[in-house]
Amino acid sequence: MKAIRSDRIEVAELLRQGSGLWRGGEFYPDRESGIATGFPPLDRHLAGHGWPRGAVVEILSDHPGGAMVLLLPALATLSQEAKQIVLVAPPYIPYAPGLLINGVDLTRLLLVHSRNEEESLWALEQVLSAGCGAALGWPQALHRTALRRLQLAAERGGGVGFLLCRPRLVRESSPAALRLRVTAAGNKVDILKRRGGWPVEGVALQREREAGSIG
Repeated sequence: MKAIRSDRIEVAELLRQGSGLWRGGEFYPDRESGIATGFPPLDRHLAGHGWPRGAVVEILSDHPGGAMVLLLPALATLSQEAKQIVLVAPPYIPYAPGLLINGVDLTRLLLVHSRNEEESLWALEQVLSAGCGAALGWPQALHRTALRRLQLAAERGGGVGFLLCRPRLVRESSPAALRLRVTAAGNKVDILKRRGGWPVEGVALQREREAGSIG
């Protein structure tokens, strides 16, 4: 009996300390700090209280602009930390005044054009490996092999790869560390997949300053 208890203690210790180990339903908020999303209700549901560093995040939305609004606070934080932000083949021309008003340092912003999907994925992998703060892509399909390569590139570089996708891709499996779906109204998100926890629906997208004014 003593040997069994000892084994259980050792396993529990490994699960607490091992960065690559987790148990479904358990949450580890004290692991490496994430990048604050700017939406406290969302941060409370994410390991590290923010976007995971060294990982790929998928954001599913019918409106690419709505997904960008979700990322603006984090992009502002990263740019102010002098981290490079790379937009790979965005489907629209970024509105520079809007980014500036939201605190994004435009001198830290890099726009990359590509000729096709394969070239876009290659560019994303390269900039993530090189250590950019964040890289944004708009893939039309999510191939598991390509996603795995992007995840490994993000782990090497320590940045975040944000993939802004259409909701039709939600049925496809993915090795991404985090998957979110923005609701049609754009004021809530469903967490489809996260590290250390189960999916969560209907998380309100309440900005930090709005949260502070309540009560």
